[in-house]
Amino acid sequence: MTKDSQGNPVIQLFEYVKDSAIRLTTGVKDMWSNHGRCKEIRAKQQDYRQMLKKQWELQEKNLSAKEMKARLAAVNGGITYDEFIFLANGKEDRTRLMNLMFLMWGAPKVFPYALMFYPNILPSPFAPLPDASGSETKLEKISRERAHEVIKALVDLEEKARSIPYLDKLNIFGKKAQERKMIATDNLGRSIGMIMTTPGATGGVGAAMVLDKMSNLLYKKDEGFTRGEKRLVGVPTPIILGLMSSIQGPGILNGIMPNFMRRGNVVAHTQKISEADNFLVSENVDLESLSTSRLLEACNDRLIGGVGRSVEELRKDLSDWLDQAVVQPATRTADTGEEFNGNLARAALMGYYSLEAVRDARCTSYLARSLFQGQSTTIEASDDSVKR
Repeated sequence: MTKDSQGNPVIQLFEYVKDSAIRLTTGVKDMWSNHGRCKEIRAKQQDYRQMLKKQWELQEKNLSAKEMKARLAAVNGGITYDEFIFLANGKEDRTRLMNLMFLMWGAPKVFPYALMFYPNILPSPFAPLPDASGSETKLEKISRERAHEVIKALVDLEEKARSIPYLDKLNIFGKKAQERKMIATDNLGRSIGMIMTTPGATGGVGAAMVLDKMSNLLYKKDEGFTRGEKRLVGVPTPIILGLMSSIQGPGILNGIMPNFMRRGNVVAHTQKISEADNFLVSENVDLESLSTSRLLEACNDRLIGGVGRSVEELRKDLSDWLDQAVVQPATRTADTGEEFNGNLARAALMGYYSLEAVRDARCTSYLARSLFQGQSTTIEASDDSVKR
């Protein structure tokens, strides 16, 4: 574009319309192309399942049709990890497209505001182009924004443990329940502080401490977990809000969105990464074989890591995650017959690793670095004294 055309509003409008039309056409073509590749990947999965079906029919003749169907439904093999992630992304894009069509048909007046405040609702081929005008990279921006959300969640958690909301004070019949909830929230906050200030409680060691502290909430043998427990109903609101904002990014409407919708977003995300976790473990995927971009993507989905982390650090953290979220629970449930609440475990791990990234000296937020500087010095000194 010439210097004269940059100042001409008519030419600018024409260029905008042309670029929008090109992006729309390209996006539609990409969506159709992605749909075709997803069909090819699902065909490979289906062929693999048919092979397993014939093999199991010969080896386990007492297997009923219902059991066979259930076992085959849990199989995602026959494809690479890259193909698995492409299939998952395609599913997300189709869901977003259906949501957009529903908004355009059922709530056309809300549609422009949804695009304005939540650009992430667009399918990936139509997503806004990255803004290169800022002074920070994408990873730096994510690190800074997540640091702010973590600190905000900790402050809100302590406030919730110390004061009763105004509307709850009007409920004269629920005071005891409110007191129990405040005590539980206070205990949670103290547990977080205890784990994060324990010398050596970093990485997989700290993650193991978190899940061990919650063991009675993660495993049940006889009665099993209720639907509410699996959908994180008992998790305090500040934690749910912090997780959702860290996963999807901060938004103006996050604070006024009903909490059940926030929980739904967090549960959907935990289920998404649960499927990826199970694929990585069941298919014995070598983490060394993951490309740097794929490794970053996997760790980012789990709120692991941050700016300045090496590939080796990220790979170690992802390996620890898989061990805590899949390998150890599978071993324990096979031995004891207990049920494992994977949604709650992954929510706890995401909370831990997001806080771990905030107190890291490489965190982009200078505020977070200042807050945790004294703690980091204390931990390093304690570690040195232990070594001596």
